[in-house]
Amino acid sequence: MNKLTLLLLLIPLLSSGQQQNYPYKWPMYNDINVNLKVENPSYEVNDGPLIMFDSAHKNFFIQSHLIKPLVDLLLNDGYRVSFLDKEFSKSNLSQAKVLVIITALPFDFATETSALEKNTFSEKELNELQNWVKNGGSLLAFSEHAPFDQAINPLLKKFDIKSSVGTTIDTINYESRYGQGMIKFENNNLNKDHPIVNGKYKVEKLVSFGGSALTGPKYENILMLGKSSFNTKHSTGIGPLGRGDSQGLVGTYGLGKIAVFGDSNGFTAMVFNMKDGSKMYAGMNTAGYDWKNFVLNTFSWLTK
Repeated sequence: MNKLTLLLLLIPLLSSGQQQNYPYKWPMYNDINVNLKVENPSYEVNDGPLIMFDSAHKNFFIQSHLIKPLVDLLLNDGYRVSFLDKEFSKSNLSQAKVLVIITALPFDFATETSALEKNTFSEKELNELQNWVKNGGSLLAFSEHAPFDQAINPLLKKFDIKSSVGTTIDTINYESRYGQGMIKFENNNLNKDHPIVNGKYKVEKLVSFGGSALTGPKYENILMLGKSSFNTKHSTGIGPLGRGDSQGLVGTYGLGKIAVFGDSNGFTAMVFNMKDGSKMYAGMNTAGYDWKNFVLNTFSWLTK
């Protein structure tokens, strides 16, 4: 069993020390040394479009502050950032150019294992969100491994996208240092015709950190999964259910835009303490991969 698998087995059994009802610390934390500078910002400071983060749905990365590197990068590129701690509605979303929904759940992460029988979002919220995108809003959403995939699927289905349930691995295209849960995207499985990949910033190689697989025939597949990838049971015992051909779908919906990713770790900058004393860097701080550039290109495409 490789190191990453051991770590993924450990995470669901832990709780976060950054919340009063969580007695333990997570095995990952923000990399304070990651380079989040933007040499030629898209906008003057605090003069760009408003990026709004959903924080009303037990969003784990926001509760645990693992969202901080992404927020810092956006601010350095001139965007404005806010957090929405209320339900989705026309008035609550009206000022935002982009809504980011990341690691949403109906309960605090690790306090329960399955979100199947629970509603993370109300039907009214989903309809309001759908109408907001139709009328010109941009949505950035993430599926992730179980139980996040269960929680987000009703929302994704509103936009004709479906996530597998469990966790996704690849038996050929993976980072050999950490195993089949770290899926590599380069050459033929990275869509270099799309501006998120072939944009202002150079993107030649990415690696995801498990997550889920997506299907959405109406959208462009920019992170293509091959036949050597498959969905498997998550360490919580959930799955496998369904299968997808993508970890990155993007396109238009009405007058708006949508970008959905099967794994959210590339938009972070985390450090994992491994059992052998080494450290694993996951996200914009992963050496040899172009996540920082990919993140900047993603928000540029969503806001233009």
